[in-house]
This record gives sequence, structure tokens and C-alpha cells, in this order.
Amino acid sequence: MQNYLLYTFETLLVVVMPLLVLYLKGNWPLRKIIPPLVVIPILWYFAYAPLHELSHAAGIYLVGGKAIGYKLIPSFWLGEFSGAWVTPSGITQSWQQLTMSAFPLVLDIVSFVAAIFVFRRCSSRNPFFIGLAFMLLCLRPAIDFVFESIGFLTGWRGDVWYMQQIAGPFATWSFILISMGLAAYSISSTLGTLLAFQNTKLAKYQ
Repeated sequence: MQNYLLYTFETLLVVVMPLLVLYLKGNWPLRKIIPPLVVIPILWYFAYAPLHELSHAAGIYLVGGKAIGYKLIPSFWLGEFSGAWVTPSGITQSWQQLTMSAFPLVLDIVSFVAAIFVFRRCSSRNPFFIGLAFMLLCLRPAIDFVFESIGFLTGWRGDVWYMQQIAGPFATWSFILISMGLAAYSISSTLGTLLAFQNTKLAKYQ
């Protein structure tokens, strides 16, 4: 896995900073934003690996394979803070391997697109539920692309490495760059929508 300092920096930049922007510019009372600012990053930490690996498992079954072994969370009780996997069986074709490797990232793209439309219809003023939905639909998939891409560049043989072995560097990096552009748009668009809604609601109550 990647260097822990790099891992921590990526998490602060992609998960924690957007939450800070949302809450500090959203004009909620401080007593309402401190709990979600603490709890939501913790929920992300425990949810990230299981959701990613279950996405791989879904990709395996989609192409006719089976998941014969898995580890969905790191062994925190042993001092392990990263490391999860799914062991496939019946994956013999390159297109099956490509689907299995790319499926979490494809679902991430679905989350980005869903976020753009879901938050336009958002009517909740609850800071915890807004932040949780923002994390699940925008920040969690965004950090997925960041981890995988930077991990590949630093020598980690993860999903992007396997994708490049099959699809080639041009197709793989075109997919990654377009997806990260969509991630940036989804996060900025969602932040703009949520902050505009929150500030409009606040003005009505003043």
C-alpha cells in the first residue's frame, strides 16, 4: 500500500477539506457541525474498503466468476490500517479481468452523476445527513480515483495497473483523467448547490 503520509495527505485533501468548506461556509451553528466533522471522516474510513471490495465482487459475478475469498476491512485490532481484497475464481478472459478491475471505478462514475442530480433536489437542512450523502456520493468515489491513480504512479500494482495491462496506457489514462474531471465538477457543483440552498434557507429565517 502507499506511504502512510501520502495516504493521509490525500485523505485530508479530498475528504476532509471539502467537508470543512461545506460546514464552515454553510452557516450552521458550530454545535451542529462539530459532530459530523468528526464522525463522517471516521465513517468514510470504515466504509471505504468494504464498498470498494464489494464492488469488485459485483464485477466478478457480473462476468460469470465467483468470489472465493475476501477481506473487507483491515485488521485494525492487529495494528493494520489498510489492506482488503477479494479473490476471484473463473476469471480466465482479459475482458473479465478488465471488468473486475474497473468495476469499482465505473460505479464511482455512477455516483458522481447521481450526486449532480440528487443534490439539486435536496431539501434537507440537517448538516449530518447532508455531509454523509456528500461523502458517499462525491468524496468516497473521488478518493477512490486519487488512491488508485497515485498508487499506480508510485509503483503500486492495484486496479489501474491491471487495467493498463489489458486496455493499454492511452485508454486507461483517458478514462482516469476524464473521470477525475467529472469528480472535480461533481464536488464543486454539489458544494455550490448545497451552500446556495443552505444560505437561502438561512436568509428566509432571518
